[in-house]
Amino acid sequence: MLNRRHIRIKILQLLYAKKTGNIDNVSLLKQFDLASTNFYKFFLTQLLLFKEIFIESKRIFNINKNKYFKNEDNLIEDLFLKNELLLFLNSNKFLIKAEEQFKLNYWKLNVNKVQNIFKIILEHEVISKYSNKKINSYQLVHDMYKNIIVCNEELFNFYEDNELGWSDDFPLVNTLILSWLTNFSIDQSLKIPRKIFKDRSDKKFGKDLFKVVVKDKDETEKIINDYTPEWDNDRIAVIDKIILKMCIYEFTTFPSIPVKVSINEYVEISKEYSSPNSSTFVNGVINNIYKNLLEKDLIKKNERGLQ
Repeated sequence: MLNRRHIRIKILQLLYAKKTGNIDNVSLLKQFDLASTNFYKFFLTQLLLFKEIFIESKRIFNINKNKYFKNEDNLIEDLFLKNELLLFLNSNKFLIKAEEQFKLNYWKLNVNKVQNIFKIILEHEVISKYSNKKINSYQLVHDMYKNIIVCNEELFNFYEDNELGWSDDFPLVNTLILSWLTNFSIDQSLKIPRKIFKDRSDKKFGKDLFKVVVKDKDETEKIINDYTPEWDNDRIAVIDKIILKMCIYEFTTFPSIPVKVSINEYVEISKEYSSPNSSTFVNGVINNIYKNLLEKDLIKKNERGLQ
């Protein structure tokens, strides 16, 4: 579920909170567990939105049927009520159980939000694109999510108001949802992810990474200063410095993670979470630091880490 990049981002957020606020390490590690669970709850909530959209489509269908709105009735039936993916999500036993287990009643308590988004969907050009041709049920849901749900400001504000951290998780969850929808369209036997972490080693990686960076005193600070001689310490963004430290410790403390993976991950993260020029800065500095650490024989990688 949560992949290594998501975990790195979660740890980056915790380290930033540590740097900018007076928060103890134990509380931050508890926050990692809580934030990981909330992330998973957000993923499930987004899937449950499809279920509620299906239910709303059935409600509107029945209203229209009584009022003889045949054109819209046929559209709703073809695109929603017969949609294989929406039918799957509506009746999925795991999703029903997870909704109860995690108390995911956000949509049940805010039916008007579902009604509003369904109205927007019906009026959107995405629907008109599918109304005059044989539809691909899976592609319709994918396009509906990508072009309507992801872009809906009212929904974003709703998430932000409901759970702390969901606004930060929004891009990550969207990426996972779109990936899952794409994969499901290829393999209809695909299951909804049932674990927050793919395996225990991923959760351990996150906690170990936090612990090793938060203990840092002067070692990586000196290394960074040596390779940014034209920069005053205060001029380097806090986020950039944390990213550099995290990457350095991955070089020296995590033997199974290839150097190229670490560099690529943190350069990409800097594009999303720091200033526009940060990725170029991080890439240049970290590559030079890597070469220096390698010359000093301070990077030890096992067979997996050398791949």
